[in-house]
Amino acid sequence: MKRQTTWDLSPLGKKINDSAFLKERELMAKKYSDFARKWKKDKSFLTDEKSLKKALDQYEKLSQLGTKEMTYLSLRKNVETTNIDIQKAIKKAEEFYRKRIQEIRFFGLELGAIDKKQQKIFIQSPELKKYKHYLEMLFNESRFYLSEKEENILSLKSGVAHGNWQSMLSEFLSKQSREVYVEEGKKVIKKEQTFSEIQSLIHHPKKKIRNTAAKVMHGILSEHSDIAEKEFNSILENAKINAELRGYERPDHGRITSDDITFDIVDTMAEVVSDNFNVSKNFYAFKAKVLKQDKLAYHERNLEVGTLSGEHDYETSISIVDAALSNVDEGFVTIYRDMVDTGKIDVYPRKGKRGGAFCSYWSKDNPVYVMLNHTNQILDTTTLAHEIGHAIHGTLTKQESAINYDTPMFVAEIASNFCEEYVFDEIGESLSDKEQFLLNIKRIDAFISSVFRQIAAYNFERNVHDEFAKEGYLSKKQIGALFTKHMKSYMGSRVNQDPGSENWWVYWSHFRSPFYVYSYASGLLLANAMRAKVKENPEYIASVKKFFSTGTSMSPQELFDSIGIDITDPHFWQSGIDEIKDLLTETQKLAKKLGKI
Repeated sequence: MKRQTTWDLSPLGKKINDSAFLKERELMAKKYSDFARKWKKDKSFLTDEKSLKKALDQYEKLSQLGTKEMTYLSLRKNVETTNIDIQKAIKKAEEFYRKRIQEIRFFGLELGAIDKKQQKIFIQSPELKKYKHYLEMLFNESRFYLSEKEENILSLKSGVAHGNWQSMLSEFLSKQSREVYVEEGKKVIKKEQTFSEIQSLIHHPKKKIRNTAAKVMHGILSEHSDIAEKEFNSILENAKINAELRGYERPDHGRITSDDITFDIVDTMAEVVSDNFNVSKNFYAFKAKVLKQDKLAYHERNLEVGTLSGEHDYETSISIVDAALSNVDEGFVTIYRDMVDTGKIDVYPRKGKRGGAFCSYWSKDNPVYVMLNHTNQILDTTTLAHEIGHAIHGTLTKQESAINYDTPMFVAEIASNFCEEYVFDEIGESLSDKEQFLLNIKRIDAFISSVFRQIAAYNFERNVHDEFAKEGYLSKKQIGALFTKHMKSYMGSRVNQDPGSENWWVYWSHFRSPFYVYSYASGLLLANAMRAKVKENPEYIASVKKFFSTGTSMSPQELFDSIGIDITDPHFWQSGIDEIKDLLTETQKLAKKLGKI
């Protein structure tokens, strides 16, 4: 079967400046203007439940306008990063939508400023039941709101103070290509590769290929490190200014508030994981021993200790993921097959396409899309499962109202890890001891990257934001030293912090969306908890689907409580780490049995 391996964006639009986009803008301008005209004069929404219900119903409909154009342009930008016409169209569209948001910004600001007594009345009102948690979040976040004029200024400067810097470096890196060694058939030849392809080669089993790729990658990052220094400092300064203006208590306060959770939950998780960094250190020491190396190079930390048989081309990956999801839930499979068969996945790397993988769902009225950079490696199969997990989450949440169609970052990685782990199970079916050993190594590598590496990255972020606040500017050398310190904290002494590895913060895009990274750790540990409950009682999958369908109509803590998970308990987070420890112990026993150590 010949599959479409690039996006079909026709459900969104056909071209830049599509006439449908322009018509929707006209409608949007009218509707936003009507809303502003009505509720700037009529302040009954601040005191009357029925009036607020009417206003929120209108507000919800406004939130869906314009999403097709912005989704279309954003997706095209990710696969055509050098297309100037798209960048121009995005800037014009952003300017138009920014003005519309400014036009109705008064509504949230005035509603957030009502007294506590009235807030309580609205939250408890049966008339406003649909909007209960939306209002709870609004009232919580309103503590940090500025005046309407100040909020408009912050919005206007966000692109030049943050967005432009962030996209600039990403685009520079995506344009890079170099000659490196690659394997074609039985031959190793030199061939020009894109930046994302070079990244995939640093884990190649052939030393010559991975070392050359790492050297070239170090060179690219070094060439861009001066630019990255300016870029990163600008983002740090912008974050500091915003935090001071809003009165945040700490650099990650905004992220935690937007995630609808509390300091104690994030701090508990981060502390438990950091206290268990000996698990990742022991793993790398074990891995070095298996590979007969005294130490691993930095880029070798995810190096395979052997090759599992079988080609993981895209069709193979599709079949494996299909089989894995079929063992979990038929509803998941239906969503997955639709994604694969209807042009919702952009599969292969190409010049100008950004690296990595992601899933995009901005509006319940639009399709969910996935981007991959598939290079026929086994991890590409698990990456497909990971992004499909996001797609399943985004699709199931469409059952929610538009105003609750969102996913807090803290829980954003749960569905992805939930599905990915079942694919690891599927790959592990009927393997020999040797093959099971190799798969376990891959699985632990994934655990380490998602839990320990990401919390080390979160610790780095907190450290770098604090240091910036003290010093006012950080050199690339200072940033690199902090980065190396925190990478070493979870890797230990058996992984060399090679010259050049201190610049790996340069391409790590998550640092430009501060404190996002802790969601990878919470996502995997929470996904494991759900999987354990499904294993114990298969009917628990109904609770899992409830979770994936709920959106933001409940806080994460309330939602977890409703399905029997206590995220405030340190022992819960420790139990997730203990699963990793148990898998490492099992793998070490297999290694002895096979004579690997």
